[in-house]
Amino acid sequence: MRARIRIATLVVLAAVVASGAAVAKQPTVMPKDLPAFGADKPLPVPTIVSETLPNGLTVWIVPRPGFPKVEATVVVRGGNAADPADLPGVSDLLASALKEGTAKRTSRQIAEQMQAIGGTLDASNGTDATFVEADALSSGAVPLIEIVADVTENPSFPKDEVELVKANALEALKAEASQPEFAVEKAFRTAVYGDHPYHVITPTEASIGMVTPELLRAEHARRFHPDRALLVVAGAVDPEALNPVIRKAFAGWKSSAPAPAEVPPAPPARDARTIVVVDRPGSVQSEIRVGRQTMTASDPDFYKMVVANTIFGGAFASRLTDNIREDKGYTYSPGSSNQMRQLGGLLQIRAAVRNDVTAGTLLEIFYELDRMGATLPTDEEMTRAKRYQSGLYLLRNSLNGAIVRTLATNWVNGLPPAALSEFVPKVNAVTASDVQAVGRKYMTSLSETVAIGGDAAKIVPAVAEFGGAKVVQP
Repeated sequence: MRARIRIATLVVLAAVVASGAAVAKQPTVMPKDLPAFGADKPLPVPTIVSETLPNGLTVWIVPRPGFPKVEATVVVRGGNAADPADLPGVSDLLASALKEGTAKRTSRQIAEQMQAIGGTLDASNGTDATFVEADALSSGAVPLIEIVADVTENPSFPKDEVELVKANALEALKAEASQPEFAVEKAFRTAVYGDHPYHVITPTEASIGMVTPELLRAEHARRFHPDRALLVVAGAVDPEALNPVIRKAFAGWKSSAPAPAEVPPAPPARDARTIVVVDRPGSVQSEIRVGRQTMTASDPDFYKMVVANTIFGGAFASRLTDNIREDKGYTYSPGSSNQMRQLGGLLQIRAAVRNDVTAGTLLEIFYELDRMGATLPTDEEMTRAKRYQSGLYLLRNSLNGAIVRTLATNWVNGLPPAALSEFVPKVNAVTASDVQAVGRKYMTSLSETVAIGGDAAKIVPAVAEFGGAKVVQP
């Protein structure tokens, strides 16, 4: 009797789930009397007081009266892309150790002085630049600038602090390496970029082991040149009062070491599909990456790609999500991105699926990629993508810290300050034909690189119809 009740219950639950799934696939019909969306407002170009110091440092001060806070960021060209070939990822450790003591202040003194002005300080590293970022109450603007300048110019890299940074980096590497995404990401970047510095995603155990205080001091002297750097300050500050403080604080910043060589252009994008399988015997899931190199942020195609990627997979309401999540049920959270880099972007599509639907997922990804160049997007898709990107951009840049980071990142990628206000109007100017054109140029399935992590014995035969796969070890 109990068995029959359980079976009946399961049948009812299955019917409910099935009916719920059917309902979920129906497009949402909004009430007809809802007011129309208001026009998007471009982010106005803020007043930027610009100056170049005698040592070559570029300074942008952005006065924004209101909340009594100030944000300051120093960005220096040369992140992971400037790492020596035998020290991949060393700039990550350099950034982590920057704030751990200077010739004038210990790490504890830096923390206490920042706390006294209601602020925080951190340093981070990216593909093309290193960032020193800080914030404080406006009343603490002077000591904030002095501390940021000291950390930027005079890090001492104390031995004990460097050893702690190394230990933390090793633990972080072990944690990352335990995740299936890590090996696939490494294989994907290597397949796309080859030996170019852009293939590096983390330090290696060997490069971490080679780090010493002396090495970090040498790398700092080599990279941190004032004429390769920008200081952005934004908030409730008076530029006339702050400029003398900045000139004094950064006046001593000089570097006699040769600057890093210019990073060579990345190798050209492949014109034929490449498939790499990272073998994880016994895995029941496949971690998929598909993508290729794209354009720089200053390329006329950039804003067209912003809209195209949003329609394809860059938002939850996208073709990719509708296809392999909502319709097929292959994966929970697929997506795509077009990541900016100084020398060119990277289109990257990601999905985690069961082994038995790996080939089916690839087929649908390829189908959606080719559809971008074969057909025009609908008016609804265009409107939705533009609203999503414009709204997200305006929301992200509503705070001083975000504006500082956007200006600094744009500078690294070769964009002028005016680009801050150009995003919304340029996105809104993209046409359906523009989207189709960049689809044909960058999103054809035969030009994409594929990396799959999983059980090679099951995956390789399944994807044979798409071309031969090369098996590599994690």
